[in-house]
Amino acid sequence: MNEKKVDALIHCGDYVAPFVKKWFNGLNESIKENFYGVFGNNDGEILYLTQNLGQICKFAKNGHELIIELGGKRIFASHMPKQETIDALADSGNFDIILSGHTHNMVNTKQNGVLIVNPGELCGYLTDKSTFAIIDTESMKAEIIEI
Repeated sequence: MNEKKVDALIHCGDYVAPFVKKWFNGLNESIKENFYGVFGNNDGEILYLTQNLGQICKFAKNGHELIIELGGKRIFASHMPKQETIDALADSGNFDIILSGHTHNMVNTKQNGVLIVNPGELCGYLTDKSTFAIIDTESMKAEIIEI
């Protein structure tokens, strides 16, 4: 992410344990200032994650649904929204980008002009592919990158 010079980071949940903070410590300061996240269903230590990783990550107020504006785009992020919820949000006209996780299946599509992205999984544990997505808010295109 440092090499790609991203301006912000949104994590879609399943940090799993507070020790993951060490992997985020290497981010440049501008990314850390714009690091947002939601919790996933495998985040069992939410209190300690909030205390530890919360030193650099701004978690969603309720922990599960993030609504922010970045790059002039309105963004919704949640770990495991139902497809019906994604469809309703895309149809609402209230968001430019919808982000999700949970399924570990990569999604990079548009619906009614809304960019819908699931970056897959960074750890590669279930799919044997370690992936993340970079979204260009000017072109409204996402690139899913395998590492």
